[in-house]
Amino acid sequence: MRKVLIILCMFFTQSLFSQNIIKWEESFDGDFFSLGWKYVNRDSSGGPVMHVLPTFEFVTLGTQAPQNGSNFWRFNFEDANAYGLTDDWLITPKLENIVVGDSITFWCGAVDRTFKDTLYITVSTVDNVPWTFETIDFFKVDGPVGSWHKKSYDLSKYAGQNIYFGIQYFHRAGGGLGISTDHVWIDHYTLTGPGTPPIVVDSYELQQNFPNPFNPGTEIDFSILENTNVTLKVYNTAGELVATLVDGFMTTGKYSVDFDGSALASGVYFYKLTAGSFSDTKKMTLVK
Repeated sequence: MRKVLIILCMFFTQSLFSQNIIKWEESFDGDFFSLGWKYVNRDSSGGPVMHVLPTFEFVTLGTQAPQNGSNFWRFNFEDANAYGLTDDWLITPKLENIVVGDSITFWCGAVDRTFKDTLYITVSTVDNVPWTFETIDFFKVDGPVGSWHKKSYDLSKYAGQNIYFGIQYFHRAGGGLGISTDHVWIDHYTLTGPGTPPIVVDSYELQQNFPNPFNPGTEIDFSILENTNVTLKVYNTAGELVATLVDGFMTTGKYSVDFDGSALASGVYFYKLTAGSFSDTKKMTLVK
C-alpha cells in the first residue's frame, strides 16, 4: 500500500510543473537602450511621451507599478499623431542562436474598459527595422489597472537563426479624442529554453511567486550559485508535502518553474528551495 501511495504521489507531483532555463531577461532597469533595444515612432508624432516609468497614478482607477524591477514600459493615447494614427514599436536586442524549445515571455496590462488597445506581436530574422517584421499574433490587452497578464510565444520555428522580437502599438483612431487608445503597459521579458544561461549568478535566491494570490497557475523563479543537488517542494499548512517541483542535480544559473495548483484546494501553501547548504521558504496563496 505504501509503495502504491508513493508512486501515485510521484505521478501527481510530476504533472504539476514544467521547468525552463532563463537565457535572457529585461525589466527596463538602467540604460537598457545601450543593450540594443530600439523604439520606433513610425507615426511621426512629436508629443512629449514618457515611456519608461517607475509607477503611474490614475486619478480614479488606481496605481500601476512594475511587474518586476523598478520600471515598466508604457504606450498611451499621447503617442498618436495629429490624425489619430498611432504606430509605435518596441524592439528587443538581437536574440541569438534560437533553438527548438525556446520561448519568449513578457507581461502586459491595460486600462481596458471600452478601448481596443491592441498589441501586434512581430518577429524579424533580418533586421530591427519595422518593415522586416512578420506579425505572428495580435490581441486586445486585458485590464484592469494594477494587473499584469503573461504572454508567451514558442520560437521553435526560428531554430538556427537570430531574431528580433517586436511589439507594435497600432491604431487609426487613437489620441485624446480617439476611441481606440488609452494606456498599455509592458514589462519583464524573458527568453527561456534548453541550454546554459548567459546570466551571472552571485548568490542563491528564491523569489516570491507571481502572481500571488494565484488561480490556478503561478511562476516561481530561483537562482543557483553553484552546481549542486536541488529540491523545490510545496507543503500545505499541516506540513504535508503536496508537490515536488524540482529534485535533482542542477548547474549554476537562473531558473523558472511553473506551478499548477488545479488539483489542490484553496488556501495557503509554502514552497521550500534547498540547494546544498542553502535553504529558503516562502508563502503563496491559492484562491479559487
